[in-house]
Amino acid sequence: MRGLTYLAWQYLRYHRTRTLLLVFSISLCCALPVAIRWATSDIERLLLRRAESVQYVVGRPGSPLDLVLSSLYFKPQPLDDLQYSDFDTLDPDDLVLAIPLHLKHSSQKQPIVGTTLGYFRLLNREIADGTLPRRIGDCVLGADVAARLQLSPGDRLLSDGTSFLNPAGQLPLNMRVTGILARTGQADDDVIFADIKTSWLMDGIGHGHTADVSESAILHQDDGGVTLGANVENYLEVTDENASSFHFHGNNSEFPLTSILVFPRDERSAVIWEGRQLERSDVQTVIPLVVVEELLRMLVNLQFAIDIATGLLGAALLLLLILLLALSTQLRASELQTLQAIGAGRAVRWKLILLDVGLVFVAAIPLTAVLVLGMQIVGRSLLIQLVL
Repeated sequence: MRGLTYLAWQYLRYHRTRTLLLVFSISLCCALPVAIRWATSDIERLLLRRAESVQYVVGRPGSPLDLVLSSLYFKPQPLDDLQYSDFDTLDPDDLVLAIPLHLKHSSQKQPIVGTTLGYFRLLNREIADGTLPRRIGDCVLGADVAARLQLSPGDRLLSDGTSFLNPAGQLPLNMRVTGILARTGQADDDVIFADIKTSWLMDGIGHGHTADVSESAILHQDDGGVTLGANVENYLEVTDENASSFHFHGNNSEFPLTSILVFPRDERSAVIWEGRQLERSDVQTVIPLVVVEELLRMLVNLQFAIDIATGLLGAALLLLLILLLALSTQLRASELQTLQAIGAGRAVRWKLILLDVGLVFVAAIPLTAVLVLGMQIVGRSLLIQLVL
């Protein structure tokens, strides 16, 4: 058998191009379904873990899936705004704890989540470096955002402005980074957190006066915002010196929110509060776990279709290998005749051919492992983006 293995190895070395193509084809067909199944399992755990952490999400009537994707996973969706009065009147009997969210802004294409300190307390988010926001204009970064942007506490981060040509209260805000969140493995790692008032400042609802922005530089001011002249900086910046000068225009109860996260105090409170919400038509209340489980059922159907396609691909590959084996036997007819002439029986000749195939499969094992690992590292994030 050792001599036959040597002959098979030398044959594969001689036909190295064909051997490499076979090894790569087998590895790819084996790695693809394994990598996809692992990735979908990771996505399922990620989605369920996040959905289980929040009992209810409140928003304007519309798509429940859009509301959950925006509020829990911070994926931009076309949602109508709530008003702050919806938050104030959400629970007159103190049955639940609620967290407002404002999700309309970004910085360097990274979502800015306007919220309150209650978000970090109720979801058990910890600071790895620095502190939570101390005043308006401060922000904290998710672990992945901080790594991508290479920022640390004390640095400055400019929000994405809506228009530099018409800065009617829409100037970018130069935020102070006060802290970096500990890694959570969830959507929080990929966003920037700021106080809800900081988000309203970026909306143009309020403004402040700095040494660079005098009263003479304000061309027009009303409840909708402020229009500045061309002789001022093209961004707003809150400092310890001017923080007290920042104020807001209009009725606080009308300020915009995107959604509200709701945490019942106990099971009895949850039943009472949910019953009251069913009577409201101006807002919708969804249970994130129910919405995500429905999304995962769609994902399972997609996985089933991928498994069928992979099975068909594997069957085609098997037929190709059988055809290749038959052609190889014909091409090696003279070699096999020589083996027969020196006394090798039919069984020996078939062992040699099967050893060729076996060595190809053995060589495909490490390459399959490498492909699975590579797809898991690179493809997982891409698949998450496609699903969400």
